[in-house]
Amino acid sequence: MKTQQDSTTRVVALVNLEAMCEEASGFSHRYQVTKVSRSRVHVEYSNPDEYGHEAPMTAVFPCYPSSWQGDEENPRVVLDILRVLNDSWEGEGWQAFQAMLDMTASRAGLDGAEWRTVPFESGAHATAHMKAMHRAYHDRYDNGELCQVCRD
Repeated sequence: MKTQQDSTTRVVALVNLEAMCEEASGFSHRYQVTKVSRSRVHVEYSNPDEYGHEAPMTAVFPCYPSSWQGDEENPRVVLDILRVLNDSWEGEGWQAFQAMLDMTASRAGLDGAEWRTVPFESGAHATAHMKAMHRAYHDRYDNGELCQVCRD
């Protein structure tokens, strides 16, 4: 049997991943980057039980060095879990990280000092959203005149 697959894999900078972890963390659910090596990034998820005992699980993501000049300390992380260490959910621990993976983070504000995190959109909804944002750009900066891509 041969299975076909065609997917898009997300890659984010380490600082974006850290912002996503911070945003997904709450009173009890906590995400944090705990280890960065040359080819792996470890993200820990912790949700204490009713007695306050923690049983953290760690997702291991592949990463590669940044090719941007001056950004060598900010590796690119492939958002594809290789394995979950200390999986206390009987092989289903990857689901604990889905809340963090379902968002995207970008710099906001004029100085870029703040982070803005929003749910990650995929599929037809994301395409429609991108088209609407593109047209809004034309309306704001080009006095409504469309680019060649929009005309085609």
